[in-house]
Amino acid sequence: MNIISIQDVSFDEAATLAMGEAFDRACKSLRSFWSAVTVRAIIAERIIEAAKNGERDPGRLYEQALKRSVA
Repeated sequence: MNIISIQDVSFDEAATLAMGEAFDRACKSLRSFWSAVTVRAIIAERIIEAAKNGERDPGRLYEQALKRSVA
């Protein structure tokens, strides 16, 4: 099992796969902003934060990443 460390937190392979899926989905849904590095960084930070809190479902990671974007 590979462990990946992000922001002093380690995630196992299942978590990183879920995070990657959520990130890709969020970026696709925000494709009009695709070139905006800042938007991708914010999405990544939100996914990492949700994963740090134990979330592993890609759909819920995606929803949590975009929840504050719309509000």
